[in-house]
Amino acid sequence: MGMAASQARYLALVARKSNCEYEGQQINQARTVLSNQSANLFNQMLGLQVPIPPSTQDFTKQQYSFTDGINDFTIDSWNQLATPEEDYNYVVTYHYYEDVYTGSEKKRNDPKVQFANGINASVDQIETALRLVTQTKQEYEEAKAATKAKQDEAAILSNYADIDSFTGVSSCEYDTETDVYSVTQTIVDKTDDGNPIYTDEGGVQYYLKDGKFYNVADDQEYTGATSALSPSTTTVGPTNFTGYSKLNQTQQETVKNAIDKLVAEGAMSEDVQTDYASVYYDSTSGAIALKSDLRNLYGGTSGGTQTVLPVYQTTGDKSIDQIAGQYDTQISALQAVEFQALQTYQEAEKAYEGLMRPTYVGNCELTLLTDLTADQKAELKQIVADMKDQNIDAAILDCFNEYDEYLGGVYQFKMNGVTYYTTFDDLYKSYESGTGINKIDSQDRLSYYNATYVSTKKEETLKALLETDGSGRFTSVRFENDSLKYELNVETVTDDVAYKDAMNQYNYENALYDKMVQDINAKTSLIQQEDQMLELRLKQLDTEQNALSTEIDAVSKIVKDNIEDSFKTFGG
Repeated sequence: MGMAASQARYLALVARKSNCEYEGQQINQARTVLSNQSANLFNQMLGLQVPIPPSTQDFTKQQYSFTDGINDFTIDSWNQLATPEEDYNYVVTYHYYEDVYTGSEKKRNDPKVQFANGINASVDQIETALRLVTQTKQEYEEAKAATKAKQDEAAILSNYADIDSFTGVSSCEYDTETDVYSVTQTIVDKTDDGNPIYTDEGGVQYYLKDGKFYNVADDQEYTGATSALSPSTTTVGPTNFTGYSKLNQTQQETVKNAIDKLVAEGAMSEDVQTDYASVYYDSTSGAIALKSDLRNLYGGTSGGTQTVLPVYQTTGDKSIDQIAGQYDTQISALQAVEFQALQTYQEAEKAYEGLMRPTYVGNCELTLLTDLTADQKAELKQIVADMKDQNIDAAILDCFNEYDEYLGGVYQFKMNGVTYYTTFDDLYKSYESGTGINKIDSQDRLSYYNATYVSTKKEETLKALLETDGSGRFTSVRFENDSLKYELNVETVTDDVAYKDAMNQYNYENALYDKMVQDINAKTSLIQQEDQMLELRLKQLDTEQNALSTEIDAVSKIVKDNIEDSFKTFGG
């Protein structure tokens, strides 16, 4: 029984040892695969091309340039003529940049187009209503201006002054005791037709008409020397103007009423009403004069220089009351017209505001253009032309006829200080696509337009005469379409844009290279970790195999000893 157990133990140990050997072989094969993978990764890393940063020298070149005083030109290439001509030896290509007025269409995301609530209306109905608002507003403004002008006219003191009978003042005396200004006039005699009369040394009178003198008696033209004629005059006066304080009560009341009326009409300062001390009155003619005007008269005590005295009548058709009454009547009539115009304007505005119409794009107010200014015409015409040239089916094209005449439907708005245009159709399309309250959310993009100056590259290729300085350097150029010769400048220039593009490409490739190296290192690290684990397991198997070998030897000896003992026992 003991021998059988030993033999079973021996067989189990041999089997375990065999398994250890097999597992060790499998691990060695796995390590070989890992080694091959690691070698492939290493070769892959060796095959990577290290990015090289660009050099500015690769983007630097010498170029020829010239200027005509308006634009700066750069020569791009020059090719010698196969058959040189008498006046030209090269074909030269050059370029310059020019600001070109260009129209464009833009699209605004989430435009938030807003329409006023009201009666559904077409753009034609909206334009008609707006034109009526504009027309009635203009009529109201004109009526208002007419009223204001008449009020301003009524408030001008000179409009109440009657100076016809107080011209040609030759003297003005003042009596301090009586506070009286005595005004004397020397008036040039005139014919019934208003022509001034002159008298010769013999007393014969002549009148002046159209620069010529004629005899008053027979209308015969005067042929003598004009220096022999002197104006025929008549002395009028003196007219005595008495200070307010020296007037009787009735006269003072007359003066007071007249001055108060002028103040009420705005034609005279309220300061005059303080004590009326600056007002003088001629009881004979009923004329009022102001102290400041009296002191300005020629020959007066203050040494004045004027010969005309403005006076203000208290009686007759030219009285202050009559003139003020005429102004009041005219102003009342104008105010009635103004009020009616205001009512009409307000009704038109109310009707316009009651229509469903575009009002805002975001927070930018929309203005419907019924009539175009010169600047608006120029900009819109450019927009239309460029839309046609680019075959863009823009809604703004429908706002003009085939002759580029404005048909209506264009709205204007300002955004960030820049004026843009859009159309009723564009606005309505975006508005109708919206959702939520007032359809303001999730609206389709809005087309809007403007025209600006865009720097545009212009290129030309022409025959030219290039002259050199003997060392091969070009010094001047003259083109076939220009009689002027231009001096050439040689410049070393760097294409910064191309250099930046190359540097961006280098940075991208360098980042990609670093990423690939990091990936390879990461994979290699994982392989090394797996290999270390397999190596550790292999060492464990070696230790186990050595232990099994020792135990197999011991069991083998026991089995051998058991066999020998058995033979001795049964062999006798």
